Amino acid sequence: MSVQVVLDDSAFILNVSGWMTVATLRKEIKIPYTMIEEVQAGSFKFPWTAIKRTGITTAGYKAGHFVMDGKKCFLSYHDANKVVILDLKGHEFDKIVIESEDPEQLTNDILMRCASR
Repeated sequence: MSVQVVLDDSAFILNVSGWMTVATLRKEIKIPYTMIEEVQAGSFKFPWTAIKRTGITTAGYKAGHFVMDGKKCFLSYHDANKVVILDLKGHEFDKIVIESEDPEQLTNDILMRCASR
C-alpha cells in the first residue's frame, strides 16, 4: 500500500509514497489528535455522487481527494471492508478513510492517543 500510518505523540500522520504521491498531490497528511472527532473501524460505501478532485477510482481501488455530500475526504483503500474512518473538525479534510491490516487495532491505538489529549 502506498500510505503508511505513523502515530506520533501529538498527531496521526499519513505518509504517502510512490505513484500515489502524484495522484494525490501529497507526501504527508498530518492530523493532530485534537482534530479527530470520531474514529471507527468497519466498511465504507463509496457514494456514486462523489466528486473526484485528484486521485484514482477503479472498481477495486479508491485513492485521493474527493468531495462527498459537500465534505472534503481523503481515501486510500482496496478493501472497503477493512478500513478505518476518521471524522475530523477544523482540518482541511472532513473525513479520512484508509485501509488497514487490522482496522480494530488501529482504531483502538488512535482512540487511546485521542483520550490522552
